[in-house]
This record gives sequence, structure tokens and C-alpha cells, in this order.
Amino acid sequence: MVLRVEPDESGVCLECGSHLPPRFGRVHGDDDDRAHRCPECDSWVRICEGSAAGKDVDTPDPQHHPARNGGKPWNGGLSG
Repeated sequence: MVLRVEPDESGVCLECGSHLPPRFGRVHGDDDDRAHRCPECDSWVRICEGSAAGKDVDTPDPQHHPARNGGKPWNGGLSG
């Protein structure tokens, strides 16, 4: 049996294809309850600013700025 998921379903992230609870699209998605981004491919800060609704937001995108949460990426050494 093959399960096919249409990319525009409200229970699927349009960016990464992750399955989402139906309520996620109603709360964070666009006017058609579709989620353009989700917690798998974006940060909660950006989602709350409107990225899941397809809006451009000021907070850096984690896909393009992986060390956005402060400082340089960890290099494997001891801290301090």
C-alpha cells in the first residue's frame, strides 16, 4: 500500500513535508490552514512571528544561519 500525501494538505508542512497535527495549521498557518514552516524546519520564535503562515520575518532563518542562537558553533573543545 502506498500512502500519498498532497503537499498542500493542512496536516503537512509545505517546506519539509513533515506531518503536523491539524490544529497546527489552524493556529500558526495561513488563511487556508496550511503551514509553510514547522518546528522541524524552523525555530519557534520565527513560527510565532508568522513564518508558518508564509510571512517574511526579521529573525534569521535557521536553515541559512545555523549558529543563530549566539556565538560561533561549538568546535568540540572544553568550555571555559
